Amino acid sequence: MRIFNAKLTKRYFVLTLVVNLLILSSVYLFTMQITNTSYQEQIKDRNQVIARTLGKRVDSLIRKGVNDMRFVSSFVEKDSPTYQEEIQKLLAFEPLYLFVLVFDEDGNIRMSVPDKPYVNEIDIGDIAERLSWSRTFHITDQILLPDGKKTFAIAHPIIADYTHFHGGVIAYLDLDVLSEYLNQLVIGSRGINAVVDRQGNIIAHSRASLTSWNIMGSEVGQALARESYGIWEGNLFGQKVIAAYRPMVMGQFGVIVSEPVTQALMPLYETMNVLLKGFIVILLAAIGLSLYGTTHVVRPIVSLIRQMQEYKSNRRKHFDRLHTNDELEELATTLNQMAMEIRREERMLFNILESIPYGVLTTDPAGKITSFNRGAEQLTLFSRQEVIGRYIFDLPFKESKEKFIAWRTINERKQFDEAESYILDKKRNKRDVRIYSALLKAEDGTEIGTIVIMRDVSDFKKLEEYAKQSERLAALGQLTAGIAHEIKNPLSIIQAAAEAAEMELGNRSEHRFVKEMIDDILETTDRMNKLLSDFLQLSKGDHREDFQELNLVQILSELFQLMKRKLEDHDIQFYCEFPVENAWVHGSKNQLTQVFLNLVINSLQSM
Repeated sequence: MRIFNAKLTKRYFVLTLVVNLLILSSVYLFTMQITNTSYQEQIKDRNQVIARTLGKRVDSLIRKGVNDMRFVSSFVEKDSPTYQEEIQKLLAFEPLYLFVLVFDEDGNIRMSVPDKPYVNEIDIGDIAERLSWSRTFHITDQILLPDGKKTFAIAHPIIADYTHFHGGVIAYLDLDVLSEYLNQLVIGSRGINAVVDRQGNIIAHSRASLTSWNIMGSEVGQALARESYGIWEGNLFGQKVIAAYRPMVMGQFGVIVSEPVTQALMPLYETMNVLLKGFIVILLAAIGLSLYGTTHVVRPIVSLIRQMQEYKSNRRKHFDRLHTNDELEELATTLNQMAMEIRREERMLFNILESIPYGVLTTDPAGKITSFNRGAEQLTLFSRQEVIGRYIFDLPFKESKEKFIAWRTINERKQFDEAESYILDKKRNKRDVRIYSALLKAEDGTEIGTIVIMRDVSDFKKLEEYAKQSERLAALGQLTAGIAHEIKNPLSIIQAAAEAAEMELGNRSEHRFVKEMIDDILETTDRMNKLLSDFLQLSKGDHREDFQELNLVQILSELFQLMKRKLEDHDIQFYCEFPVENAWVHGSKNQLTQVFLNLVINSLQSM
């Protein structure tokens, strides 16, 4: 389960899943769009075909009614005694007709077949007038009969000799029968077909209860009033429908074929449901494949990351080989080669640091010690295990952290080159050191820490004190030698005067006491001369056995090279200029070196 906790696995899985989801969603939406468009077009085409077919049938039915009335009018015109029987036969074979009226040229009803008790209550004045001047058939709008029933009529004039108007024949249609006729071409169980007159009144409907409606206020009613045809989707008959409408030739009627949107789109919904289930199945399969692909691809990458983390924490020395036969295997091989090369270079650097006789330590930018070589262990008496990971300011090398030169380097970004200082070792012994402190920077100039190099100069300091003591003793010897010279000169005068006095007295006995005193003086001066000669010999030294041919240029060059650091510490610049390459003398190298050394030291002290 570790691979599933990896961020790379989650990112790759989410990315793959999102890509698959986008692709599948695009395909699904595109398919749904194509399917929806196709279904919409099929619905529109189907409804228009049915509307055209239904319009032709209703038009044919009305045309038949016109022909029937023309046929009946011909019998009435000839005043045939059998025209009433012909009308009865017509009504018997055609249930569409409610009844047929015959009227004369004055608009008086002559007869009704079958006989209706409210015939005389029917107003046929408008129809009679229309037929009288038009001399052709007429189809009325919706009519309300005295019994409350709605209908419309087909009227045909009776013309004698093709010129004289003798009345007419009117057939009143049974709209219930027409509605049942419309119901034969209804789409589905909830489809609605209707015939509309020129005023927008529904004169026939597949649902008889809707014959009282008027649709002139709707877009379909207005379009039919303009004798337009087409397909329309909207609210009609109390619900949202898809309707095809067409005007009719006969009677300026219009036919409407409609069905509810929910019914029309039901096959589309079923298809969409099937597609949705298929999409879900494919999506689940894509998720499974994405999961499998993620684990297959990411597992070696996660393995490499884990090995790199272990290598970083020194828990691993090399990288395992991956058997993927692709670039990841090459990457693992390359990383292993790099790891071996890095470890080899680290070992070389470690050996170099360990072989340096100075104490070397490094810190991170915050002052935490990251490395501590053997020289630092010997100098501070702390082991590297005790100090690595600790802040350098927390170690008892100084009384306070402000006295750390490394503290100034870290905080002030200041580099120190051979600054004289001291440290306290683990046993609180003071060690005189010279410290080199500088910032460590990466290739891009980023500060990654500091390096501190400490050189123990305690013994050198002691030697320097010994040298100073020797200088003081030499100066004292020179002083006493000078005093001895000063004493020896008057002593020689005293001795010469005593010898002269002795020669002047001769051997006369009367001056025996004086002579004894002169002998005492001479004896004392001899003893003092011998003592002074021994002292001068001791102060000058007698190293004749070390005398040899020496080059003063070489002696002076070596002396100034040895004194270079001392002169620089006192901010003194010096230049060596010799007019010759060799200056040979016979003498003692040590004594000559001491002479020139005394001259330089005296010069330093004078400056």
